[in-house]
Order: sequence, then structure tokens, then C-alpha cells
Amino acid sequence: MPRKLMGLNNAILLGGLLTSELAWAQVPVTTRGRDDYSPHKPASTKKAATKPTVIEFELLQGTDGGGLQAQQWLKVLEPLDVSLRIHRASSTDKPDVTERDLGNTRYVKAVGTLDRGGQISFPGHSFRLNEPAELKEWIEELRAYGIQGSPNGRPLWGLTKDQFEAVYEALLKRHDVETEDVRLSDVVSKLAIPAQYPISWSAEAKDQLSKRGDRSKIRQELKGFSAATVLAVALSENGLAFRPNRQPSGQIQLLIEPKNAKVEQWPVGWPVQQQGTKAAPKLNSMVPVELTDVELSDVINAIAQLSETPILIDYAELDSRQIDLTKIKVSFPKKMTTWSIALRQMVVPQRLTRELWQDEAGRVFVWITTTRAGRSKETEK
Repeated sequence: MPRKLMGLNNAILLGGLLTSELAWAQVPVTTRGRDDYSPHKPASTKKAATKPTVIEFELLQGTDGGGLQAQQWLKVLEPLDVSLRIHRASSTDKPDVTERDLGNTRYVKAVGTLDRGGQISFPGHSFRLNEPAELKEWIEELRAYGIQGSPNGRPLWGLTKDQFEAVYEALLKRHDVETEDVRLSDVVSKLAIPAQYPISWSAEAKDQLSKRGDRSKIRQELKGFSAATVLAVALSENGLAFRPNRQPSGQIQLLIEPKNAKVEQWPVGWPVQQQGTKAAPKLNSMVPVELTDVELSDVINAIAQLSETPILIDYAELDSRQIDLTKIKVSFPKKMTTWSIALRQMVVPQRLTRELWQDEAGRVFVWITTTRAGRSKETEK
């Protein structure tokens, strides 16, 4: 429910002129508001049961021989439980790594070349006889995850483009239940997320949530935002975050874990698809503004209502910097300006920044966080 304006009726004045430019930093965007978001170095998690996998190697010999090396590779691969076939390459043979499922078993076939010097090469991988450790590591990865490989250290959480698109689409549905003053666990349980993407809590996340008790209640209203944004913001308030986590079986979970600056986790908001003037027109309208010693939290609530643009707060980050919006009084000299510019001029002295993002379904909102945690590269006056 909207909070009261608490005496702002005479403090903030509305106008009706439209400015020509909004001073938000614009970020290049693509389809549905996603940019080329490429997470890296996901945190390792407890390994799930691997799918039974049979690995077959096929090495193509050139006309220059390599028979001795072929025998040596047979000895290397035998203890690794990999079948090997070596033959002269035909006109239709080419290196490739493929995968197929038969029943509950996964079959991986790697076709590579064997050169005269004894090196074997597959698409994206090459090995020499004196590098058995590297070859063993790759074979173990194929056995555990198939040809897609381990998600660790890969962009998009180790998902293919199609897998990422599917997860993104699954998190588009708007949340229609109120969240303010509701426990995090209750908010998460009511999210409309398809069963094919189950939510999994890490042991550390469970422990952290248990210790918070009533402090896990969400401090702002997120009703009307996409499921992904509701989850990201609600978790963020509790020092948690989530990311897609592909299992060795191929299933994709939404893993909830503590926030980690070294791990790419699902972001709060994506680049807007329109210029600021179109994305949030009333936030960019010229209005007469005059404030004298008004609580910043009330100003933010009022601007959100008057500009018809939701404003969300990065409470965990503000708390970590001991910034309490209810204890900050702000003033603004009487003049014509935009809510965007006025808001910026009021939050910057408090070591804060405001950024314009949109949720997965395209709803535009303002994100208030600290300058150290901000993502936008602003070049404002």
C-alpha cells in the first residue's frame, strides 16, 4: 500500500511542462531489455548426482601416419574408461563433439584429429601425450555435464542462449501479492515460477535467513513487478541473491545464496529499452519544486507517486553504510526542474545514486543505492 505523504502537500508543487532531455545514463539494450549480460565465475555448489555417461573418442589420422602415437593414446585412455577408435579420415569426416540420450544414459562422441607429432585436437581442445591431467579433467567434465560442460567460469551462468531465454521468460509473470512487511520465505513461496525451475536454498542462505528472524520481513511493496525482480529485491534486503544453476543432470535450479561480489548473480533490473524521456515521461516533466527540511524517505515516496514511477531502495546496501532515509532532511530551492534532476541533487550529497532500470516484463523503475554499488555510468551535470 502507498505510504502517506506526511505533510508534503505544501512542500512539493506540480507543473505541466515537458523537458527535452532526461539526465539518466543510457545503456545499450537489446531484445526485451537485456544487454549482453555475461556473468562469470559462478560459485561452486555441492555436486549433484551425475547422469550415466558413455564417452567415445574417434581419432582421424592423416596420411603422414601416427601409428606409434595411436598406441600410446590407447594406453592413456584405457584407465579413463573411454572407448577409442582410430582410422584414416575420409572426405566426410570432420572434428566434432556430439551428445545424445538413450533412455537414462547420455552418450558423448568426440571426433578429433591425431597429427604426426602425437597431438590430438577436438573443437576447442587440444592435448599432447605429456598432458594427461588436462585430458582427464576434460573427460570428467564431459562425464559430469555432457558437451555443454561445467557452468563454472562460463558466461550466462553456463547456459546456452536458448536456456537463458527460457529462464528469463519463465520469470516474467507479474507478482500479484503484497510484499511489504511480509517474511521473505512467504514472499518466495508465493512467486509464480514454473516448476521446471525449482528454487533451491544453499545451506549458507538457510542459516543466514534463520538468524534474521522477523528482520527478514520485506520493507517495500513489490506487488506488480516481475517474479524475478521481486525475488532479486526481496533477497537483496536480506543479504541474499539468486542465480540459475545448471545441474549435471541438465536441470536448471534457481539457487539462492548469500550475496557475493565475486560471483555474478541475477541483477536487480535491466537496461531500459527506451530513452528516459519516453520510459518515464512524468519523471522527466518540468515542474516547480520547493522543499524545506523534509524527510528524504517522504520525498522519495512522494516523487514515486507524483511521477507515477516506482522507486525501489537498496536497503541492505544503505544499511551497510549506515544511511537511514528517515533521518535525513533535505531542502530544495524553488525552481522549475524535473523530478529526475531534483531527486539526483537530493541524494548525491548523501553518497547515493538513482538509476533507471526496467524489470524482466518491461516495467520501468528507479533504483536508489549507494554510489559504490551503483551500476550506471552517469555523466550528469
